[in-house]
Amino acid sequence: MLSRKMLSAVAGTALLASAGAVQAAETLKVAVGFPQGSAAVYAIERFARNVEATSDLKVKVFPLSLLNLKETPPGIRDGIADMGYVLPPYYPAEFAEFNLAANLSMLATTGDHVESPGMAMGAAMTEYVFLHCPECLTEQKRQNQVYLGTGSTPAYILHCTTPIRTMDDLKGKKYRSGAANFGRWAEAVGGTKVSVPGNDIYEAMSQGVVDCGMFATTELTNLQLFDVTKYITTRIPGGTFAGIATNSINRDVWGDLNDAQREAIFRASAQESADFTWKYYADARRNLDQAPSKGIEVITPSDEMLKMSQDFAKDDLAVIAQQFTDDYGLENVDAKIKTVAALIEKYRVLTAGMENDADALAKLYWDEIMSKVDLTTYGRD
Repeated sequence: MLSRKMLSAVAGTALLASAGAVQAAETLKVAVGFPQGSAAVYAIERFARNVEATSDLKVKVFPLSLLNLKETPPGIRDGIADMGYVLPPYYPAEFAEFNLAANLSMLATTGDHVESPGMAMGAAMTEYVFLHCPECLTEQKRQNQVYLGTGSTPAYILHCTTPIRTMDDLKGKKYRSGAANFGRWAEAVGGTKVSVPGNDIYEAMSQGVVDCGMFATTELTNLQLFDVTKYITTRIPGGTFAGIATNSINRDVWGDLNDAQREAIFRASAQESADFTWKYYADARRNLDQAPSKGIEVITPSDEMLKMSQDFAKDDLAVIAQQFTDDYGLENVDAKIKTVAALIEKYRVLTAGMENDADALAKLYWDEIMSKVDLTTYGRD
């Protein structure tokens, strides 16, 4: 039996350990698998400043140093980083519910053209996960993470080392695919899908491992791809990349924070998702405008190519439904697809005209979505 003196020592040690955990949480380490100057780092650095301005927390951002893009989800789970930029498509089974919704991004570029489909898709994803998909939050919990919102890229287009002008040009090419729906598009046009992490696209294009990358034109600067891109074909495949948890937080760290700290992080996260989406759009427009001066030919696709991509997006819904039902065992998939599709349409209307106004988009995130989340229980049950 322990003496009273020994019991007191043990209790004191436990108290110090607890105090150390709280102290550790007061300076949050944030991992971003992109370099300085990228849209992701821009948004997260603004997040850090907003949190520090509205709470007693300190935030230290680690661009492309603490964890790379693929390492970030397990790194947050295991406490290597307190927060970080997470790409759920890198872990299809672990984040299947989230990835189902993200796979529907081509709906944001079908039908009537909108200037910034990413704004509609990011908001739709955020509302879906927070308010309509308890299964999404459960899988976040299994990874010891708390979800804080989604931003989105603008439209995905082709960045190639060889010109793509016609339907025949699409055949036989190797396409870097960042998500399953884009991989199926590559196969539908007679090409081959190649899975390459974002940090490795430069090498893959420079060495001929891929002929074309499907991504937003923002990546020309985010990942220094101006050097290896020779041709851009706009508007195809379409869709956006919204398979993003813009800045998830370790669940244990979230639980150690007080109510005021959690609210500061949550409000800053609404702004961050908006900043990310706006910055991606603004940089994509700038990069596309600058492409010709850097020796890149910008090609407008034929009507036949545009129709093919629109038809593919509609037909692919059945494939998505079957895949997530059969391969990942998700339930009520058709109903979930209808919910996401309705949210995309909702935010195509609500985000119209916001492409140059990140603050208006942040207000929309807060008013329509994040203000409705109960922070007294969120991420703690």
